[in-house]
Amino acid sequence: MQATVEYEPLVKKLLEKSEQGRLNWEKIEPRVGPYLPVEGIEPDPPYFACALEGQAFFQSRRTDQGYQLIMKDQKGNELFSITGEEAVLYDDPKEEELFKMLRDIYELARKKALNVNEKIATAVGLLDRI
Repeated sequence: MQATVEYEPLVKKLLEKSEQGRLNWEKIEPRVGPYLPVEGIEPDPPYFACALEGQAFFQSRRTDQGYQLIMKDQKGNELFSITGEEAVLYDDPKEEELFKMLRDIYELARKKALNVNEKIATAVGLLDRI
């Protein structure tokens, strides 16, 4: 589904709050628990999710061609799914802007969920002691 004008302010606000570190993104492993690996079937890749006061839920994931953002309500109903695909040359500047926003949300969510900055700082400190 292509992003339409109605989703643009929401995506921009989600990016803004992610940049400010105000969203609690978590890593979700979809194939954990009773699922066993099946030969020839690739497991679903992990994605990053956050909830807004139990009323709105977002999932950010990487796809083969780009990035995807999904919004669900408190009952798990999918409200929308937006995919931004990477291209060498974009015909429409809005497509490029969408791709960049979804990429940035994904990277910010990944860094927050995995505590990337803290782990890098720890590694630098460890290297300084060598």
